[in-house]
Amino acid sequence: MNRIDDPRAVFYLRHQALIEEWAALGSSAAQLAHSFLCSCAEEIAGLASELSPDAHVHKHLEEDWPKVLVCSPEWLESSEDELVPKIGIGLEWNWTNRLSFTTSPGCAYTGVWVDTDRDGGKELSKKLRAAFVEAGVTKTHKLATSTWWPAYRYEVATGEYWNDLAPYRAQIVQSVRLFWSVFEPRIRKVLAG
Repeated sequence: MNRIDDPRAVFYLRHQALIEEWAALGSSAAQLAHSFLCSCAEEIAGLASELSPDAHVHKHLEEDWPKVLVCSPEWLESSEDELVPKIGIGLEWNWTNRLSFTTSPGCAYTGVWVDTDRDGGKELSKKLRAAFVEAGVTKTHKLATSTWWPAYRYEVATGEYWNDLAPYRAQIVQSVRLFWSVFEPRIRKVLAG
């Protein structure tokens, strides 16, 4: 081989140093996104007291999958002298160097979370997903579903969000409020049935 004819490879090779310099900024941006999302915990905790006087806020911010969940007392169980949620409504993100403000699936998401690792968790998630689909709420609100998240959506920042993160914070908090108002009664009904 005496020549590289692939135009994309040639472009990369011609600009490799600059491309790699810019790519290295991704981990700094991911750290900023993580710090911002952690800072949303206080607003979500404040919202919890508005949603229900008995609401419990569950925060795990130093894990690979940080989350801030609002939980009804019935959604908690005792584990090693600690209350842990089996269900929660809130915010989660994947804490990696690819964490983003604007690109799904790399950005944060809000929704209904179920601990599928606990006994009966997978079955509970299936029941909730079925109830949500039957009620039409996942379709109405254009939500995705998964085993861990029976109803969720990505929270994508828009516009020049870096100049003012307050609207993005308000978007996240409002999404948690929406999920609580739409899904908390349905969760209660499934657990009672």
